[in-house]
Amino acid sequence: MKTVHRPYQDRSDDFERMWAFLVEDYRDRGTFIWTLGRLGDWKYGAWSEYKYIPCYLGDDAHLWFDAFGSLAGFVVSENGDGGFTMFAARGNGFLYREILDWTVAHWSGRGRLSTEVHQEQTELLDILQEAGFAADGVVAVTQKYVLRDVTGDEVPLPEGYRIVDMDSHPDWDGKRLLQLDAFQGRSELTELDRRAYRYSRECPVYLPQYDLSILDETGRYVAGCQAFVDARNGYAEIERICTHSAYRRRGLAAAVIRACFNRLDARGIRLAYITGYSPGAQALYAKLGAVSCSSWTVYRARP
Repeated sequence: MKTVHRPYQDRSDDFERMWAFLVEDYRDRGTFIWTLGRLGDWKYGAWSEYKYIPCYLGDDAHLWFDAFGSLAGFVVSENGDGGFTMFAARGNGFLYREILDWTVAHWSGRGRLSTEVHQEQTELLDILQEAGFAADGVVAVTQKYVLRDVTGDEVPLPEGYRIVDMDSHPDWDGKRLLQLDAFQGRSELTELDRRAYRYSRECPVYLPQYDLSILDETGRYVAGCQAFVDARNGYAEIERICTHSAYRRRGLAAAVIRACFNRLDARGIRLAYITGYSPGAQALYAKLGAVSCSSWTVYRARP
């Protein structure tokens, strides 16, 4: 079947098309290559100066359509650099070669190209190797949980500590300060931080009742996590798991994740996934009752 391709257009319905693509892709595979939360972060996550100007979206996504106008595949760069991820709808695996050729031709000037490949994307491996890409190790592991099997009593907290969500306790500055400390080692909040954080919450999959935190006896945010839910397919991806640097190694991350499991299960969500990039994170998530895990391998273009 004929295909056409063009840059992403933010003023059209391209984002909605990509969203629907990921929902259907999970339904076809029974697992995900990207979650809705990650796609939402690509558009709404202004985590660097590069992403402050919305026109970057058209530079960092390219879409392929079949003869009837349905989205058949696309390529995305999250940071405007040489890192990219390719997608092809079931039955359109032939597009991987064309998408990769286009990416090499148009994005090689960004530096050494690389892509993270999920272990189920087996059809991609030969294509990447033929194009001069080589495996450079496992970069992340995703754990899968059946929620009815991992719910129950929540992990006991120190006296005076409590778990809240951002729907009932919307202290946005407090939560953002926790994330800045945990992820960037920063202790001060700027107005730009506030605005970028507010913009990130415009993501269609952000729901404050699934944005959980642990408060200490003084009301300080000391740990947290956030679940993005694909209600149609009945799964959630738990992300932004963090603990304040002064409160680590106290079991707080496990406690807030367990609370998130319980909340998701109570609302009829069947499955949850957590992806860890560091060995420590992977070890923690494996202890929470995962039924299986899958890996992501980074492939880099040869110098």
